[in-house]
Amino acid sequence: MYAFLTIAVAFAASALGTRAISDWLATRKLVAVENDRTMHSGSVPQGGGAAVISSALCTAIAMWPWSPWHTVLIPAAVCLAAVSAANDRQDIAFQWRLTAHLVAAMLVLALIPEKTLIFGGILPFAFDRLVALVAFGWFINLYNFMDGIDGITGVETMTLAGGAVALSWSTGASAPLDGLALAIFGASAGFLIWNWHKARIFLGDVGSIPLGFLTGALLLQIATTQSLAAAVILPMYYLADASLTLLRRFWRGEKVWLAHRSHAYQRSALAIGSHSPVVVRIAACNCVLIVAAIVALKQPWLGLALGAGAVTTLLWSLERIARTSQVAATPQRSPDRP
Repeated sequence: MYAFLTIAVAFAASALGTRAISDWLATRKLVAVENDRTMHSGSVPQGGGAAVISSALCTAIAMWPWSPWHTVLIPAAVCLAAVSAANDRQDIAFQWRLTAHLVAAMLVLALIPEKTLIFGGILPFAFDRLVALVAFGWFINLYNFMDGIDGITGVETMTLAGGAVALSWSTGASAPLDGLALAIFGASAGFLIWNWHKARIFLGDVGSIPLGFLTGALLLQIATTQSLAAAVILPMYYLADASLTLLRRFWRGEKVWLAHRSHAYQRSALAIGSHSPVVVRIAACNCVLIVAAIVALKQPWLGLALGAGAVTTLLWSLERIARTSQVAATPQRSPDRP
């Protein structure tokens, strides 16, 4: 019952806070402007993530016990939100933002005991931590890259936070970050009221970067205390879509760091003419990934196979939608007449 109360409090705080901050952002012209790389029309207030992050953190602090994880995660998330909010207003050089992301990731990794090897002992300690640092930094930025259509980040965040709690409960034990995960779940759900297609407000970097950091920390805790396979399975769709898209753009000689509309979910949303059907498909896939992650606690390879199958099916369906639309939109030449 206390878990549901946590979700309800965070949900209400986020929903009300997002509504309140929307007008404030609009009056100060802190908006995302339509261009040839965006997926929205007109100008939409950007920065609603401030309400999501503050609601989640305040709810977790007020309602759940403090732990060493909180001592690092909460100040680091606040600092990342501040840097990202400044970037929303005026671009900050990427190297400075990346430095902030990596410092935050290093602080979290310092919480892991030296005897605990994140990758199961297949790497020496120094390489184990180095690979984990690069992966954590990549995940924070991946989270931002994938925030490309209405509702997608809210759904993904609910999946990772809810999946973390589901894994904890499935073992009959509680984890230090269960309360924070529940608060993140509720706050993300509250934000979806205003971010579902057609969105009336966007997260902005102030939301997507700290959420990537916090969910990354949840995954790190899962990897070190429960199952590395489960930690890989939960975000498997995001990992697959982002990685395949970057590889495709790199192969074409495109500038991979520039904004674009070439993710599978973006192209299929353009084909359908609405974001919601695509996000619903992603949510359905993510539910399968949660089940697969639970299976992976006892049977890692079976869980990975189930997750890979769900993600492959989703990507295939999104590509099919996008390509079918392209074929239909291509003018057909009339046959030559004698």
